[in-house]
Parts: sequence; structure tokens; C-alpha cells
Amino acid sequence: MASFLKPFFLGFYHAFKRTFTVKHPFEVLQISDRWRGRPILKLDRCIGCGVCVNYCPNKALELVDCEGSKFPKFDAGRCCFCGLCIEHCPRSALAMTTDYNMGAYTKEETIYPPDRFSQPPKPVEGPRVSLNVLDKKRGAAHTGQPSSA
Repeated sequence: MASFLKPFFLGFYHAFKRTFTVKHPFEVLQISDRWRGRPILKLDRCIGCGVCVNYCPNKALELVDCEGSKFPKFDAGRCCFCGLCIEHCPRSALAMTTDYNMGAYTKEETIYPPDRFSQPPKPVEGPRVSLNVLDKKRGAAHTGQPSSA
């Protein structure tokens, strides 16, 4: 009998929990400063040594010729966003951004050549919403008031 009632109890319990949903195109979740998004390349600092390529566990970086020098090309489809390339860059030519809008329709759009890899991400428009309520019984939620960005 207990195995029959347990699913109903769990359904009743979760029916009164708050939802942790953000209506993305209209509201933007405030990202933490420690968020690891898309890396960005600083072309003026890069010397083309290839250390970042050697440390990348998923082979998401590859050295290519660009403007007479070798610079890394970034493949967002292979990256696990671990940050090893950024940690081991001797000239600090790589940095992590908070960009998470990297959706694409084709595989070619997820590959960033050096000139595109060095461009900063476009800012996301919309009111920023942050986590305002954290309750153990009812769960995490937004109060509906956008925070000032």
C-alpha cells in the first residue's frame, strides 16, 4: 500500500514548490562572476605558442594561419569550458566571458576563427533577474522583480 501512495505524496509535495524558470527572451538570469562561458582571445597578446592547444582536453582549439601569424581557432561544439587553456596561457591572451548564447543552426557557426574568436560577445537585452528567494521547503525562485543591471 505504501508503494501505491508514495507517488501521489511526491506529486502533491512538488505541486506546491516554486518554479525556477526564467522566460529567457524577455528576462535574463543574472550570471555569477565565476560563470565559465565562451573564452575570448586577445590578439595583441597572443604569440601563437600553442600551449592552449596542447592543454585542451577535448581538442577544441587548433592553431591556424591568420594575418601572417598562427592563432588559435575555437570550436564551441567540442569545448567543455574547463578553463585549462586560460590557466596555462603564458601571456594571458585568453579570458573567460559570461557568454552563454552560443546556439547555432549549423556546425560551421560553432567554429570561431581567430578574428571572430577575438570579438567580445554581444550583450543580451532584457531585464536582469536574480535569485531572490532560497527556501529549503519551497525551493529556489525569483520574486518577479528584475534586479538593476
